[in-house]
Amino acid sequence: MVDTSLYAAFLVAAFALCLTPGPDMMFVVAMGGRGGPTTGMMAALGVAFGALAHAVAAALGLSALFTSLPTLYHVLRWIGAAYLLYLA
Repeated sequence: MVDTSLYAAFLVAAFALCLTPGPDMMFVVAMGGRGGPTTGMMAALGVAFGALAHAVAAALGLSALFTSLPTLYHVLRWIGAAYLLYLA
């Protein structure tokens, strides 16, 4: 069971990070400026679904899995790097 004070601190930090503009907001604004409101909305939905995927993975214990199996983390990291090279 998670300590309630630790959980409350996590919620406050997560809320603050969600409210502050960052690279995601710059991406959405740039896409909306370049392609119009529909493109901006699609970019915002993509960012939101990405955040949802990260939240679900964290809730399911993916971080604990990577902590216990560091080799799996390095494999995933290299797969991500290969994917970025493929996109480039």
